[in-house]
Amino acid sequence: MNEVFVLALVLVSALSYVALVTLLATFLPKLTQRGRQIVAESPVRTLLVGTIGWAIFGVLAAWLYGQAYLAAASVAVIVPSLVCIVGAPGLYTHIGSRIAALHTREVSELWCVGVGTLACLTAALFPFIGWFVLLPLLLVAEFGTGVRSLLR
Repeated sequence: MNEVFVLALVLVSALSYVALVTLLATFLPKLTQRGRQIVAESPVRTLLVGTIGWAIFGVLAAWLYGQAYLAAASVAVIVPSLVCIVGAPGLYTHIGSRIAALHTREVSELWCVGVGTLACLTAALFPFIGWFVLLPLLLVAEFGTGVRSLLR
């Protein structure tokens, strides 16, 4: 019975994340297109910006927790998470459009966002490689996309 509850919780969480990213892509179309162009033009620079940003915020949060500034450390963790949420629609739209290129029929941008998000979430749920390799890469790429699309 416990396994069924955990599976249901994972499915509901994944579908909620897909809905969140799709809503962001719907309500912020210019930011999503900007993020998609950024990822398409320079994915390595996006990963580099994301890695440097996460490293800075991670060191800052660890230092603040060590100094017992818990509220400031929480902010240092929440801010990059929010930037990741802003960058996610552009990244997943690009990934979904690459998947859509395999099809012969025409697809909408919302289809690209949904399929790209589901593909990345499914891959990130695989044990060990998904958890420790793909998920951190996705977070770094989301952060880099978010920072670059907000500053462009």
